[in-house]
Amino acid sequence: MHRLAGQLVASEMRQEELGTLLERVEVIRRELDIYTAAAVQDARHRGEKWESVARAAHVAPETARARWGPEKVARMMDLHANDKRAAPARWSSVRSALSREGRETPPGDWWEGAGSVGRLASALTQLQVASGKTIREVAERTMLSSSFISRVLSGDRLPTWDLVCALCNIFGSDPAELRVLFEVAHGMTVPQRQPAPAAIKQLHAAVRGLHLAARSPSPEQIEVLSGRAVDAKAARLVLSGFDVPDWGVLSALVSALGGRPSEVKPLWEAVHYAFLMVDDPGLPDGIAHIAGPKQLGE
Repeated sequence: MHRLAGQLVASEMRQEELGTLLERVEVIRRELDIYTAAAVQDARHRGEKWESVARAAHVAPETARARWGPEKVARMMDLHANDKRAAPARWSSVRSALSREGRETPPGDWWEGAGSVGRLASALTQLQVASGKTIREVAERTMLSSSFISRVLSGDRLPTWDLVCALCNIFGSDPAELRVLFEVAHGMTVPQRQPAPAAIKQLHAAVRGLHLAARSPSPEQIEVLSGRAVDAKAARLVLSGFDVPDWGVLSALVSALGGRPSEVKPLWEAVHYAFLMVDDPGLPDGIAHIAGPKQLGE
């Protein structure tokens, strides 16, 4: 809801048309209804009586029981999960895996809601804002409803790759930069064996996608966000596609951009795998440096 409210504020600041604003309001309203039902369900599980729930909600006990009974809330949750195409389930599995490893989830907007789905939505939203296209204009170009486009940009709908490509075409951007975000959101695995130039290109595109989803912080801002683990010059070289740093620097850069290093490491390893498998591992044109695979065994 924090992310959705931010998008509503951004739409208002851009003076988007009333229909678009009201569609964003409706998405927030649906999320609030789900939140209310879940909060009541949690209170009931803690042992609160319907009379207590009714007092908190300023309704009669009979109304509270009819509105938030267990069977009705369960149906609401099922419909909500289906509407998001199981994104909450993927988020739960990621959170459970992190919990088993004794790790906390990173703070920030990245991990609000569905995590990887939110990152893809954030990147698409930044492209839409930069393009100056309204949601209504995008809907007309894609022959989809404004409501559907709004929900894709808010992370309520997980788009197909064809739709991501179509949106990038409308926004005047390169869909390759969103490929890894898309694959992670859909739970796909990243192919690790490919020619060196393709591996390097995919790695740089993935980093630029994370940078876009993080609202394009400057190299100087990245240096601060990384706790000085990545200096501004190194960040600039990677983002410009001119360098493949060692894993420590790249991992810190990915974390500073709100991403998960474990999702990018296979791409970094693929670069080194490609170089190990050729007799003359010369650098592709435009690449100045590739750090040695010191930490591949970690």
